[in-house]
Amino acid sequence: MGTSRSTWKNLERKIARTRGTERTPFSGGSSQQTRSDTLDGEFFIECKLRKNPSVWNLYEETEALAKKEGKIPVVVIKKKSKHGELFIISDKYLKEFISKWEGNKQ
Repeated sequence: MGTSRSTWKNLERKIARTRGTERTPFSGGSSQQTRSDTLDGEFFIECKLRKNPSVWNLYEETEALAKKEGKIPVVVIKKKSKHGELFIISDKYLKEFISKWEGNKQ
């Protein structure tokens, strides 16, 4: 069974509100303003709602292990032969992560 259109639109609205902006009307290829899901002036935000994304399962496993050690869970994904990495972190840890990550640069 598919996902209701209002469900993913609500996710886009929620994320837009966290940035003090709005969801892009007709986001995607139909919008004439931006293809981002929000009207954020700094970030291009793409929201995806999936029933069982594998990266989510990996994050939950990592979070359980991190909790036992009192640490912030972070999953880093690297694609072979590509520069850079993707950091995956829950919104509930984001502020603490940024603070500690920036504070420990050497």
